[in-house]
Parts: sequence; C-alpha cells; structure tokens
Amino acid sequence: MSASSTLPDPPSASELRQIGIRDDELRRIDTSETYWRVHRTEGGHVLAWDAFRHFGPVLWFDPHPPPRSHYPDGAVWYGASTPGTALAEAFQVDRTIDRRNGRPYLTGLSFTRALSVLDLAVDSPGAWATRAGGTFAISTAPHTVTQRWARTIVDAFPDLEGVRYNSRFAGTASVALFAPARSATPTQPVISLPLTHPDLGGRLAETARRIGYQVI
Repeated sequence: MSASSTLPDPPSASELRQIGIRDDELRRIDTSETYWRVHRTEGGHVLAWDAFRHFGPVLWFDPHPPPRSHYPDGAVWYGASTPGTALAEAFQVDRTIDRRNGRPYLTGLSFTRALSVLDLAVDSPGAWATRAGGTFAISTAPHTVTQRWARTIVDAFPDLEGVRYNSRFAGTASVALFAPARSATPTQPVISLPLTHPDLGGRLAETARRIGYQVI
C-alpha cells in the first residue's frame, strides 16, 4: 500500500496488460474539441503552448522515472477541457490569478487528428481504475502515487496517447498526453490571448468567483 490510504500502488505492467483496456474505458478526443492551457511567456522555465515537457517527474501523471531530471523519452502535455479549469490549475499554489507575472497567456487548441486516451474521470462509462486494483482517487491522490500509476500505464501500453482525469481544483476534466500524441499537435492554436487582454476580464472574474481565487 502506498502513502495514500485511498489509492494503492499500481500492479505491474504485465498485470495491467492482462487487465487490458475495454472500449468503454477509452475516451475519444475529436478534432472539434478545444483544450486549454495557461502558460508563461517570460522568465525562467518557459514552455511553449504546444511543447511536451521532458523534465520530471513534477505533476500528477508525469511518466518520467525518478530522480527528477530531463528524459528525452518521457514526454507529457497537460490540457484542460475548459478555460476555467486551466486557470484553476495554473494558479493553484497561492490561489491568485496573476495576469502579469511571467506574462501568462490563455491558449486553446484543437488536435489535428482524433486521440484515444484512457478515461480515469468519474464520468467515464467504464471503471478501469477499479478493475486495475485502484480507485477513482487516482485523480486526487498524492503526486508520488499517481506518477507511479502513470509510469506503469505507459510501460504497459506504450501506444496509449494519454489519460483523462478530474482536475482536483476545478472538478472538470483534464488530459495528460504522452509521447504518441505529439503527432497530433497543431501548428497554430485556435486562440491565444494574454491574461491582461480586456476580452478576458469577465471570464477571469467569473472563474475567480466560482473557485475562490483572487485576481491581480
């Protein structure tokens, strides 16, 4: 049992392969859907809106092995199903939407082909996490535990394009995409605006009100 009382450590990769993934445990992401992220454009450790991160493990479903370092084969990209979810995730540390520090942008993109991801979210018609010996706490358990699941999932299913899960701060769906999804990255976003743009004022205020963040 892991440090989390609600999510055990994953089975081995060979056991996960035997368990497999049923059709209703996969979620198709169509090219008509838009996924969102907030990203800084100035300062240290800037990562472009379309760039997969090779440094890790850092966040929930990073497939990079420890210790934390740069791994050419350990790629991950996080996106949110709504702008509000992207904002909630990006500013979770001090719960303040800072529109200026690092010159952050809100960017929405649509993929160039349909993606197929393992659906771990609570609205999934399947229950893969339970069948695999875990629980739906896989979306909210400590990073050290969810990262072990991510590594084992990637080892078991190397062609899997990612996982869909629930944002622990907004409750709605987000995705963590793995290396096989890189070929679906578009060359241009659907929309990309700095958080200081006047058209975003109402959205920032509404998101902050809903989740109890501040806006500066």
